[in-house]
Amino acid sequence: MQKKIFSLDEHQIFLQGPVVVFKWKNVKDWPVEYVSSNVEENLGYKKEDFLLNRIKYGDIIFEDDLIQVSNEVSNYSLSERNMFEQEYRIVKSNGEIVWIYDYTTIVRDENRAITHFYGYILDITKHKRNEEALRRTEKLNTIGEFAAGIAHEIRNPLTSLRGFLQLIKNGQIKEEYKDIMESELDRIESILNEFLILSKPHLTQYNKKDVHVLFKQILPLFETQATYNNIQLVTEFDLDELMINCNENQLKQVFVNFIKNAIEATSNGGVIKIECKKEQNELCIRFIDEGSGISEENIKRLGEPFFTTKENGTGLGLMISFKIIEEHGGTIQVESQLGIGSIFKIKLPFC
Repeated sequence: MQKKIFSLDEHQIFLQGPVVVFKWKNVKDWPVEYVSSNVEENLGYKKEDFLLNRIKYGDIIFEDDLIQVSNEVSNYSLSERNMFEQEYRIVKSNGEIVWIYDYTTIVRDENRAITHFYGYILDITKHKRNEEALRRTEKLNTIGEFAAGIAHEIRNPLTSLRGFLQLIKNGQIKEEYKDIMESELDRIESILNEFLILSKPHLTQYNKKDVHVLFKQILPLFETQATYNNIQLVTEFDLDELMINCNENQLKQVFVNFIKNAIEATSNGGVIKIECKKEQNELCIRFIDEGSGISEENIKRLGEPFFTTKENGTGLGLMISFKIIEEHGGTIQVESQLGIGSIFKIKLPFC
């Protein structure tokens, strides 16, 4: 018995699918010259309403997205590209607003002038909803991690304070208790202040500054501590001005944090070198120490909230530093070897 062979009409298969094809003119509101037959099934509009110019393609774009879509089309049109991709919202015939992915091909005449666009659009609303749900979940997880971290960090000094208060109630009053209690309260305040810096949005004012000047102001703060720990602070700066657009106080906070960390890591004495050089049109600042080093596993976690390799650290200082450098358009890279030392490298754009 001979098997029956079925021939598949690719065009029909395409028209039964979710991708709707439009061809519109490159004039105001984008009147439609062609639309695939599945437009009614997918968007609810009748094909003839587009072809008879009752509805133009610009009419179905959600009004809040129309300016953005128009600007993007104009920008892409000025380039030599022959296609581009967009994501925006359109309004179906029943009033439902849906997200679409639009793959657009540009049609040009013999003079390279744009005459038409072909758009292949696909409803991605479910995908967008899943993305938003994932973002909400990640945000809740982050809040949970922060809350757990703060509770853990504050619980330790609170436990200590409760213990000393109990001793005082029992009549055991010593002057040294007051100093310890004050120190623990300062620690709680420091943790909360660092958390507020991370969580509070604020407008930052940027000014042109020479990095030489910033280091000249902060390095004397560490001279006594470095001498006491048998550490030599060495600087190697380019002689030319190294001007960057920055918030002076924020960058000082980052530099102070890195120098402080380097001194704490170099507990057995040694050299801490700070380099400031111009490299490939960027400012490159290196903090090089001969300390204990950081394992490869821990390097990957640097900048995470409440992750620290220090006994009394919170991890928030480094996290704030990463955030500040990112807001300045820069990057931080870390190289380290256990028992040899670490290099923290900051790259920042010049003015």
